[in-house]
Amino acid sequence: MIIEILKMIFHVIGFLIMCLMVYISIKFMLSYKKVHSPILLGGIAFALTFLAALFYFTLRFFFGLFGIDISLDYRTALFVIYGVDFMVVVSWFYITYQLMYSQNKFVKQMFYIFLALNILWELFFFYMIFFSEILIETAELIVFIYDLFALLLTMVFILFLAIKSLKSNDDVLKTRGFSLLMGLILCVISLIIEDGVFTPEWAFLDTIMRILLLLGVFLLFQGFFIGEESKIFKIYNSIKMKKKED
Repeated sequence: MIIEILKMIFHVIGFLIMCLMVYISIKFMLSYKKVHSPILLGGIAFALTFLAALFYFTLRFFFGLFGIDISLDYRTALFVIYGVDFMVVVSWFYITYQLMYSQNKFVKQMFYIFLALNILWELFFFYMIFFSEILIETAELIVFIYDLFALLLTMVFILFLAIKSLKSNDDVLKTRGFSLLMGLILCVISLIIEDGVFTPEWAFLDTIMRILLLLGVFLLFQGFFIGEESKIFKIYNSIKMKKKED
């Protein structure tokens, strides 16, 4: 009984993360219409492609409650889960490039080269999964290596932006940097321990990690939205004032 309750909580949190992603994407789109900032395009791409595995497993669970099986064959599921990972790392490269080096021609060239290489990877990935005779075990290993590379590089971009923001003299930017850093730490811890699949033997740990993931995603995107009226900024500012008084 407890396992079933934890399983329900696990997938409900997954659904909440999905809703958060859609909300953020809509918010970015509305903001883009007003200010036409290219950074928001990167944010939209990231929000729509982040945690594709979560979308698949969460939808499969909730459809299953109504007796509808939307399970995919293993190769197709592998493509659905990992097929958009390249957009995550590309979107953060784009955000970093636009925020820090929008006038740097070398960085711009590097971005387009990186984008081209990732498009080639995606074409190879599609061919490998659906048309090649590569063993599924070999395909999994290749995908794992790329996924690890994409995760590490994404971490580097987010960490770079967080550190740059924390070094700023602007308190709002510092708060955004802190939010990015904490969100990154929570997301990484969660994604390392919890792979998107609910395991009865690790039910409690999986549920805790899913809660951390929700909090991490929230803080990660607050790195875009925090302003002087934000509650997070006010909390950060009050802590800073208390330290000065001490």
